[in-house]
This record gives sequence, structure tokens and C-alpha cells, in this order.
Amino acid sequence: MIAVVTGGTSGIGFEISKQFVRGGHSVIAIYKSNDEKAKTAQKEINSKKFKIVKLDVTKENEVKEFFASLKSLDFLVNCAGISIEAPFENLPMKDVKKVMDVNLFAKMNCAKYALPLLRKSKCPRIVNIASRFAQKPFIEGMMGYSCSEAGIVMMTKVLALEYAKYNIRVNTVSPSLTLTPMTRAVCSQEEIEEIAKKNPSGRLGETTDIANVVMFLCSEKADYINGENINVNGGILLV
Repeated sequence: MIAVVTGGTSGIGFEISKQFVRGGHSVIAIYKSNDEKAKTAQKEINSKKFKIVKLDVTKENEVKEFFASLKSLDFLVNCAGISIEAPFENLPMKDVKKVMDVNLFAKMNCAKYALPLLRKSKCPRIVNIASRFAQKPFIEGMMGYSCSEAGIVMMTKVLALEYAKYNIRVNTVSPSLTLTPMTRAVCSQEEIEEIAKKNPSGRLGETTDIANVVMFLCSEKADYINGENINVNGGILLV
């Protein structure tokens, strides 16, 4: 089986890439700009089944050419995303558009041009990574991010309905704040502990928590799950 993972060389996407390779699958991990991190990821996995490709998923022509170059595809995991935070009146609309382009429209780009390949697969899956902010704006200043994440959930439902006839299962996974290098770079240990206390589970998510669910959704065991948004957040939506 062959998987494409956008944002697949860091954070949640990298853990997803690792689990695919451990499961015997071939992975093409897409990244945009951080060559050093991508090469580090390649060295860590150290497998012929893991390939890195530099690609801007917001560029439709580049995405079209990339998927046209593939001979087959079984799994598409749309993980790449960004956040630009500011009070809405102070937030430039160009920044809102940038977040929407990366978080939502790039996922549409990848799905659109992956679909011809997925229709030929025996176990085709699309998993879109969204966020708890798709359902609840936990903090102020998240206009672009929250709206883009909510759009991902609806995009998933539209694709699931339209392509069920091809046996393509499309689902969303929505994490809460997850412990990644980026999280640790912007949050102090004290802030992480304070956020964890607010979660009913008493901790932040680990990248493995998210990747485990993605692996399940890409398995034959999840064949009757379609168009769903799976919350992986320790119960934070309950408070």
C-alpha cells in the first residue's frame, strides 16, 4: 500500500508517516520548506519505503503534476496546516486567506488530484486532519483557523457522500492541542501543564494518539466508517 502524507516530516504528520512505514506501507511525505527537518525525518525512519517530496500544496498545478507522476495510491492523509492568531479587527484579511488556503483549499487540491488514483485502489482512504476548533472557538483571535477547520469537516462529508460509490472512505480526525516540537517551541512547560489540567484526561495529546486513529481509519476494520469527524481530544469538548 502507498500513502501520501502532507506535512509528513514533522509533528503529527511525521508520527503518521512512521506508523505507516512500521505497518509495511510505502510513504511519500510532503513538506513545503524546511529541508533540514525533512532530511532529519528521512534519517530517523531510514527506510526505502519512506520518501520525502518538497511541494507547496496550495499550488494547484504543482499538486496536479505530483499526483499525475504517481502510478498508484491507497491512502491520502491531509495533515499540513498553519495558524495565524490575532483579534479579528487587527487580523489582515490576507492572513485569513493564507490560513484558509493552507488548511482547507490545499486539502481540496490534494483530494481532487488523488481521487483518480484512489478509485483504482482496493482499500482507498482519505483522512483529513482538522482540530477541536472546528467545533468550538476555545480562545479569541482564531477566525481564519476555526473557520478553516470547520470547512475541513464539511469537505470530508461532501467527499464521503460523492465518492462512497467508489468505496473511497473519507473521514476527519480532530485533535486537541498535541505535544509536538512546535507546541513546545511556543508554550512553556508551565503553560503546557496548565492547559493539561483543564482537560478531563489530565494531559495533552501525544502524536501517537492521533496516528493510532488514522491507522485504524485506513484499515479494512474501518470500512463502514464514512464521513465522520473523530474527536481525539481527551474530552476537552465536554468542558
